[in-house]
Amino acid sequence: MQNNLFFESIPLIIFFAVYYFSKNIFLTTAVCIAVCWVQVLFCQYKYKKITRNLWISAILMTIFGGLTIFLHNKTFIMLKPTALYWILAIAMIVGQLLNKNFIKSALGKEIHLQDSQWNKLNIAWSLFFIALGVVNLFVAFNYSEYTWVRFKVFGALSMLILFSIVSMVYLYLANNKNLKK
Repeated sequence: MQNNLFFESIPLIIFFAVYYFSKNIFLTTAVCIAVCWVQVLFCQYKYKKITRNLWISAILMTIFGGLTIFLHNKTFIMLKPTALYWILAIAMIVGQLLNKNFIKSALGKEIHLQDSQWNKLNIAWSLFFIALGVVNLFVAFNYSEYTWVRFKVFGALSMLILFSIVSMVYLYLANNKNLKK
């Protein structure tokens, strides 16, 4: 189940569905926390392995969601996506400083690029995650709760997909350039 976009998006889909029908951010958050841990248990039972992404997501959802419910303050759940994006960005930057490029680790067996090309892609993704976190904060604190929920589900996901496509084009062009050498 490693890096399965649909599987990893299940809590997000359920978050939107519950919110759409209930308009209750606190109920929605509680359901989403439960769904995250059901995913963790499912992966442990079925695959005997829980991915790092799944762990991070479940833990952040539990912390920020728990604060949202306990303090009855929706701000915490609105901060959760930014925390996730910035954790990813920091991990990628620190990884690169320690000569561990996470994108190369994930795709390097299938695609052959020079280290400088992998590093450019890693920096691009780091900057993208930082920017996405900033955009989330802007939407969360300048628009309605409903607008933020729609952005979280559709806007951020669309931006992620679009940036993935741009990255794939870069990988394709860079890989072909390296093959011609």
